[in-house]
Amino acid sequence: MLVQPSTRENVTEKMEQFSNAFLQTLPEVDGFILKNRSPSCGTCDVKIYSSFEKGPVKGKGTGLFGGAVIKNFSHLPIEEEGRLSNFIIREHFFTRLFTIAHYKMIKHTKNIKELVAFQSDYKYLFMAYNQVKQKELGRIIANQKNETIEVVFDNYEKTLYELFMRAPRYTSNVNVCEHIFGYFKTKLKKQEKAHFLELLQKYSEKKIPLSSLLVILKTWAIRFDEKYLLRQTYFEPYPEALVEISDSGKGRDY
Repeated sequence: MLVQPSTRENVTEKMEQFSNAFLQTLPEVDGFILKNRSPSCGTCDVKIYSSFEKGPVKGKGTGLFGGAVIKNFSHLPIEEEGRLSNFIIREHFFTRLFTIAHYKMIKHTKNIKELVAFQSDYKYLFMAYNQVKQKELGRIIANQKNETIEVVFDNYEKTLYELFMRAPRYTSNVNVCEHIFGYFKTKLKKQEKAHFLELLQKYSEKKIPLSSLLVILKTWAIRFDEKYLLRQTYFEPYPEALVEISDSGKGRDY
């Protein structure tokens, strides 16, 4: 129940009606950023009080509007603005947001060749997120059952949403970096290889950020003109202008 404390007016029904009407009239969206801990917009940690006065908190839940967003758009990136100060959460949110937006542009064309190119350019990003789902996306494109183009795109989209349900684990990023490193093994000096493997170990121990590895790998891709690697969105899954050094430092994986 949502109540205005000063007047004690119960505005639950009004908020529910507004939420449903607003969300039903939205144009196609790729994600949501909502006010954190707001009685209306919060998606978690919204305080629930035991009385009209600001008495004891009896629990926590979602705001009415935030809950409606989750109910209707659970497949899309949804975050509270306060949580986006956390680097891991912000990176995951932006990666999902821009990848889904890119996919939707291709979906509107209904061009299977563009979908194949999309899958190719996102190979290592998808591998980092979920290798099982990445392979499933490849099978959908192969279309051995001769499904219609509409069914192929619908199945691909559903699986893409499933792939992004959680952020990549450190072990998955290590695996992807090792795959990319394999392109250069025979071209690098012994000291270069040893230095990279040392950094890879430090990353697996959470002592350095992933970006330390990606900068080196991309530099090698440029140096050896590995065009396939240079197209990989794994190196830049969202615009560089959105990259920030700051991190709240609070619960990096929450």
